[in-house]
Amino acid sequence: MKQYISRLNLIIYLFIWLSIFSACQPKNKLTVDVSKIPVNLKIIRFDTIFYNQNPQKLSTIKKQFPYMFPGYVADSVWYKKMQDSLLKDLKTQVDSVYPDNSKIAPDLISLFKHIKYYYPRFKIPEIITLYSDWNYLKKAVYLDSLELLTLDNFLGAENRLYKGIPAYIKQNMTPEQIPVAVAQSIIDTQVRPPKSKNLLSKMINYGKQLYLLDAYLPQTSDALKIGYSPQKMHWAQQNEEAVWQYFIENNLLYDTQTNLNIRFLNLAPYSKFYTEKDQESPGYIGRFIGWQIVRSFMQKNKVSLHKLLQMPEEEIFKKSKYKPKK
Repeated sequence: MKQYISRLNLIIYLFIWLSIFSACQPKNKLTVDVSKIPVNLKIIRFDTIFYNQNPQKLSTIKKQFPYMFPGYVADSVWYKKMQDSLLKDLKTQVDSVYPDNSKIAPDLISLFKHIKYYYPRFKIPEIITLYSDWNYLKKAVYLDSLELLTLDNFLGAENRLYKGIPAYIKQNMTPEQIPVAVAQSIIDTQVRPPKSKNLLSKMINYGKQLYLLDAYLPQTSDALKIGYSPQKMHWAQQNEEAVWQYFIENNLLYDTQTNLNIRFLNLAPYSKFYTEKDQESPGYIGRFIGWQIVRSFMQKNKVSLHKLLQMPEEEIFKKSKYKPKK
């Protein structure tokens, strides 16, 4: 009995200690209350409407969705799409993953609540779902009042239709990536390209974008936001200091060579340090470093998101007092 009481006291002590410790922790500035922000989300399943319709009703669909049918495309092209066997197979796959909007709406509502928290005048776009015609690099397109969402790009990494697509690309073709893709399509219109063309400015510019993902999707994991597998995410975190030292020792931070984009910023299976262990690294490691610089800046400076986006990358770097994790 004494042993039991002793263990119980220990548990109570630990509980009290953890409660006090948690209360003393600084509040994450991106943890905000969005519960009272109204969002009226409208999702139009254009993919279902189009492929369920008789080709003879094409004119009716065109009148209903004129913005989906460019004038330079002949009706014969749309007739062919409606009867294409490969696209019918694709429709079966999409319908099996998304029989309704339950996998789409909740996360997008949360996303738009957070965007409106920071930008109250932001207008919630109407979501139009469609197919990408096998273009897995264009998952979502933001057009102010409309958001085009290609559901065929989010069927799950192991879907049979993705056979032949590189693993580093199809690992992000999952339902969980929908809010990230939609958020990124909006962020693309909010973050202006850097004026300077050196590597550091480009990294920090990507860091701005990723920090916006932090703000808009605070419950989403870092790996999902940057598109890394758990293993690649672990590598980036464990090698942050080594990567930073590599950039410094090789005088790359203020280098403007365009091949640095390919090596450290562009979508790729791994970054290119020209070593035997390159394939262990994730692609676009420069974006990850830029992200950490912007996070460091925001932790040390009281600046709004709007102000952050207006600031020159060089100023952000100087005021970040960035020190990579060892």
